[in-house]
Amino acid sequence: MQQNMERLSGSADIGNSSIFLTQPKEMDTLWTDLLAMPRVIKGKDLALQRHDTFQTRFYDVTQVGLETMILFTEEFPPDGVSQRHGHMNEAVFYILEGKGYEIHDGEKFDWEAGDVVIIPNGCVHRHVNADSEHPARALVINPKPMYILNMNLKAQRLVDRPDEGSH
Repeated sequence: MQQNMERLSGSADIGNSSIFLTQPKEMDTLWTDLLAMPRVIKGKDLALQRHDTFQTRFYDVTQVGLETMILFTEEFPPDGVSQRHGHMNEAVFYILEGKGYEIHDGEKFDWEAGDVVIIPNGCVHRHVNADSEHPARALVINPKPMYILNMNLKAQRLVDRPDEGSH
């Protein structure tokens, strides 16, 4: 086994980065197109999409070759609150700035800048900026394209659970 690994690793000079710059002629066109796509998306160039009580900046990563996830920022004004909603995909929120809390299936979870919030699939939830003077922002990452394209789990609904109250 050790000899095979040495033989395989010895066949390519990994210290020579030029081997990664040349592509075989038979490489699939989709792969070469993927390699030519942008690797940096400028946040300042993204349009602000306003919702009733918050706003998003959507990074369409499917247009740059990522097929299994999407990401966007959610921005909540002081005392901003999202609608109660649920979806069939999990999501990860990285809190960029602010402090607030989540309500997940009736249970409260506090967060602040630097925290990671995990939202399991099927969870009815809402996001709340608990600061009356400063906005809150989060980077949201989820596998929605994979769920939509491969598993046909398109359901996302706004809901209103009377037992959760207004926050």
